[in-house]
Amino acid sequence: MNTSILFGTERIVISEFNKNSAFKDPHRCNHFILVFCKQGEVTIELNYTQYTLRKEGLLTINPLDIVTLNDGSDDFLALVLVIPTRLPTIVMKDYSFSVLEYMKNNPVCYYDAPCLKIVRQVFDIILEAKEIFDYEAFENIVMKEVGVLSSIRHHHCSTLCNETEVHHEYLSRKKELFRHFVKELISSHSVSREVLFYANELGVSCGYLNEVCNEVSGHSAKEIIDSAVVTTLKYELSYSTKSIQELADEYNFPSQSYFSRYYKRLTGTTPTDFRKNRGGA
Repeated sequence: MNTSILFGTERIVISEFNKNSAFKDPHRCNHFILVFCKQGEVTIELNYTQYTLRKEGLLTINPLDIVTLNDGSDDFLALVLVIPTRLPTIVMKDYSFSVLEYMKNNPVCYYDAPCLKIVRQVFDIILEAKEIFDYEAFENIVMKEVGVLSSIRHHHCSTLCNETEVHHEYLSRKKELFRHFVKELISSHSVSREVLFYANELGVSCGYLNEVCNEVSGHSAKEIIDSAVVTTLKYELSYSTKSIQELADEYNFPSQSYFSRYYKRLTGTTPTDFRKNRGGA
């Protein structure tokens, strides 16, 4: 599967995904994506935290998540369902804080046998509907089936919260601060690339923010900031028609040449060459 299908489509897509489809560069997700592992396993880095997706696990990726799918096992095979954000999403207003917190920190779910059977059936229905119905009917069916998956996930996560109270682990000061940092980074990475800016926004020192980032994700705050900026710029250079100067202005670089040097230092190529190699404007 080409990553442009995952990140550039405005239609619902369901397709197989294997080891050869994995991408090592981080991408900023613009859709809802569900990945159901049929066999094998793959390592995922989601918002700078690593997870392993194994056979019969279901991964949920949300808009604005930063994701990398690294090399999987030779037999890794998954079904990927991509849902554009223009479509109605499942309302979670009745979900408790602890359930939402658990969902955010457990994007990969493994279900018991009865729930797993339903998950398999949902993906089978979507695959069959794709072959039988026109796109409008297919879209309506998918949204109904996604509602079923959402209900199963809520049941699963709420049960775990009630039985183990593991959600308290995720309310620790450092993990909470890291989540706020990622949230601030998503909204402000076009404004500033400096650790001091985010430390001030979060009311902590640069040293403490770096400590938290390294402990939670294994990356420094600056590495995470640069990765977020480059991820978004790669998407812009691949799919937008904005000029290099327009991107330099939009992402608050002092000049186009500074922008080019920054991009080349982090990626090994200039924005212009990257766009040419992608076949863009």
